[in-house]
Amino acid sequence: MSDQASPRHAVRLGGIDPSIIRELSGAYKPFAKALKELISNSFDADADKVLVDLAPDFTSVSVSDDGVGISPFEFRNEFTRIGGGSRRLLGDRTAKGRLRIGSKGIGFLALARYCEALEVESSGAQPYIALIRVQNTPAQIDLDEVLGIPIPSKLLEHRLDCTVRQEKGKVGALRRGTHYRLDFQQKRLHISRRLGPVKIRLKVHCAGLAFKAILDFDRLLKLADRANLESINDFSRMIVFENSTVPPPHRTVVRATGLKSFVREDFRQCRRKGYVRNVASRSGLDRFVWALSRSTPIAYAEALENAPDPVKNLLELPEESSLTRLQLRCGDFSQELRRPVFPLEDDELSPRDRVLIEVKIEEGGLRASGFLAGYEHVIFPAEFRGITVRVRGVAIGEPSFLGAEHLVTGANRAALSQITGEINVLSGLDAVDALNPGRESFYEESDHFRILRRQMIGEEERAGGYLGEAIAAVLRRSQVRSGVKDVLGRAGQRRRVLNDLSAAVTDLIASGGVLSESLLSFLRSTTSQPNGLEACKEFVVQIPPRIGGLRVSLEGRLSESVEVDYDAKLLRIDTSRPEWSWSLLLFNRQFQVVNKHGGVGLPVAEYDLAGSRIFLNWDHPIRSQMDERGFLRTALAWSIAKEVAGA
Repeated sequence: MSDQASPRHAVRLGGIDPSIIRELSGAYKPFAKALKELISNSFDADADKVLVDLAPDFTSVSVSDDGVGISPFEFRNEFTRIGGGSRRLLGDRTAKGRLRIGSKGIGFLALARYCEALEVESSGAQPYIALIRVQNTPAQIDLDEVLGIPIPSKLLEHRLDCTVRQEKGKVGALRRGTHYRLDFQQKRLHISRRLGPVKIRLKVHCAGLAFKAILDFDRLLKLADRANLESINDFSRMIVFENSTVPPPHRTVVRATGLKSFVREDFRQCRRKGYVRNVASRSGLDRFVWALSRSTPIAYAEALENAPDPVKNLLELPEESSLTRLQLRCGDFSQELRRPVFPLEDDELSPRDRVLIEVKIEEGGLRASGFLAGYEHVIFPAEFRGITVRVRGVAIGEPSFLGAEHLVTGANRAALSQITGEINVLSGLDAVDALNPGRESFYEESDHFRILRRQMIGEEERAGGYLGEAIAAVLRRSQVRSGVKDVLGRAGQRRRVLNDLSAAVTDLIASGGVLSESLLSFLRSTTSQPNGLEACKEFVVQIPPRIGGLRVSLEGRLSESVEVDYDAKLLRIDTSRPEWSWSLLLFNRQFQVVNKHGGVGLPVAEYDLAGSRIFLNWDHPIRSQMDERGFLRTALAWSIAKEVAGA
C-alpha cells in the first residue's frame, strides 16, 4: 500500500476556520496531556491493552490498541469531526460497560500543534448506511461523493448493498438491471428512467475493510486565518484496503510524525544534578511517564492491590473503569504504567504520620468518593500536593485545592503543602456539560462542580468542608509535634547538663593536684550540713497536661519515647527513658537530683551526702535570670564548688 494519496483519496472536513482549530489544539498542554486523548480514545474503543511507542530520537510517537477499531466511515464521521459527530448517539457506555470518556469531538486536534501529521490506521466491523433522496430522475449518483470515502472499485463491488425505492408511483422497489445499474468501474449509480423522486439506501459492509489516513496538521495550521476548510481537498487523505490479518495484532494505530522541535527538546531534558525530589527536576522522559501515569484511565499502583492500608478501600473502582495494561516503550526502555498515589509510594512516610479522611459525596446526582491525607511533614514530590479529581478515570487538570489556596493565609496556607487527595467521580460531572476543552478544568457554573467544591472546601471565606477538616488535623498534628519536640528537647537538655557536669568532675579528678584531692575528699564524705531545702515542698518540672489538644499521660516501658493516639486524643510519654533521669554520677558516686520550692531565703542548692541527694532551689532569684538549662548548670556547678571549698 502506498502512503501517497491522489486527490480522489482526499476526505473533506466541515468548514472550520483554522484559527479555531489552532485555539482548540492549544487546550492540551503539555504534550503528555495531548497524547492522553489518544489513550482515552482507545479506552472508549474497549481496548484492554495499549502500547505507546516513542521513537528513540523523539521524532514520532504511536498509540496502538486492541480495541474494536473504527471503520473508515467512523473515522470520517467521528474522529475528524468537531462536535463529536454521531458518537453521542452511541450511548453513555461502551459494549463492555465503560463510561465513555470522549464526547466533545475535538480529541483529534489535541496533537495538532505538536506534530506535522497524524497517521491513523484501523479497521472496524460496523456497517455504514447512507440514505439519500433524489428529486429528479433519470439521474447519476457519484458513489465516492455520497459515501465520502475513496473505496477501491473491486472492494466496493463485493461490499455494497443498494436499495432504490420510488417515492410515489406503482413501481415501488426498483429492480437492479431494469431501473438502475451500478457501474463500479466509474463508481456511479445510474437511474435510467423517469420515475420521479426516489429514495436510495446504500449499505457498506466494513468487516475486514481497513484504512490508513493522514491528517496534514502542518499544512492546516499554516493557512491564513480566513481560509475555509471546505476548500481544502488534501488536508486529510485516506487509502482503503483489504485487511490481510484477522484479527490484526493492533486494531488501531495512531502515529504522530514530525514531532515539533520544542517537544523533542523537552524529551531531551536531563535530570537536574544533585538530590532531586520533585518530578519537575527529573529527565524529560521521566516527566512524560509521570504525566501519562497520573492522567490516563489506568489502574492504581500495584502496591494498592496488596496493601493493608485503608487507602485501598477508599479507591476501589469498578473493574471496567481502567485499561488492563498501558505499556510505554522508547528504544530499550519499556515500562508498564500504573497510577501512583502518594500514601502508597515506596519511600512514603509511615501511615502513623498522617491523618486519613474518607470523602463520600452523594448530592444532586453527583456521586464521588476518595480520600484526603494530611501529613506531619511537607509532601514531596511537590506534584502530589493538592486534590486530584478524576472523571471517568481521567485526571482533570493538575492537583489543586479548588480555589481554597486563595482563601487561606498563614499557618492554614502552609498546611496545604502537607495535604494530598484523590477523588473519583462515579456519576455526574460528565465530559459534555461540566468540563472545558482539554479536560483541564471544570465549568464554574456547573451545578455538579459547585456541589463538589462546596463539599470539599466549603462556601465561606475560609476553607471548610473536607479540606477544612484536613487542615485542622494537620495543624493539630503540627501543634502536637511542636509541643512534644519542646518537652523532649527540654528533657534532653537537662540530661546533657547532668552528663556534662559528670564528665567535667571526672576530668578534674583525673588531672590530679590539690583540686582533685579536694573533690575526692568531698565525694567520700557521708556527713553534710542541711540548710533547709530538704524540708521544702518538692518542685515538679512541668510537663503540660495537654499538648495540641491531646491529654498527656506519663507512662513507662513504651515501645517508643512518645506514642500518639489521635482517635483517643491521648499522648503517652515514656518517662522511664534515660533522658528523663535526674541521676548525676560524680566520679564513682551516684547522686539523685531532687527539685524543691525553696524560696528566696534558702541557698540555690545543698547536698545530702548521707542520702546521696542534691536539692535544687527552683524558686531562687537567680532562676529568673536564666533559662532552665543555664540554671541547672549554674546551680550544680556552684554547689559543688562551695562544698569542695569547705571540704
